[in-house]
Amino acid sequence: MDVIMIIVGVTVFLLVAVLIIRTNRWKTVLTAPGNQAEEIQDKHAYLHGRGIRSRIRELEGSSASTGIVAGTMHARGSTPALKLQVHKDDVQRAKEALMDYTHVLHTSHSPLV
Repeated sequence: MDVIMIIVGVTVFLLVAVLIIRTNRWKTVLTAPGNQAEEIQDKHAYLHGRGIRSRIRELEGSSASTGIVAGTMHARGSTPALKLQVHKDDVQRAKEALMDYTHVLHTSHSPLV
């Protein structure tokens, strides 16, 4: 019986350690209210297209408690706040890419002189 308790304890400890390590690999670089979800998704696609590991997650404490982050199905009809996260090894590349994204976005609509 003691052996089983030791095995269960070690297993739980390892699972918690793995979850903590996995969570710390991602850094939030941008947050936005749910009504700006399209902007977050565009930036995520831009980063992904440049080989930068990124993901979109619901912001803790946002208005909707259930739903699909990338879709439009939510329990209360409101879209939760989102955060754009980048792998910790790609943070600098992501910041540079997002600056390029902003520059391209603003200059692509400028008339040629």
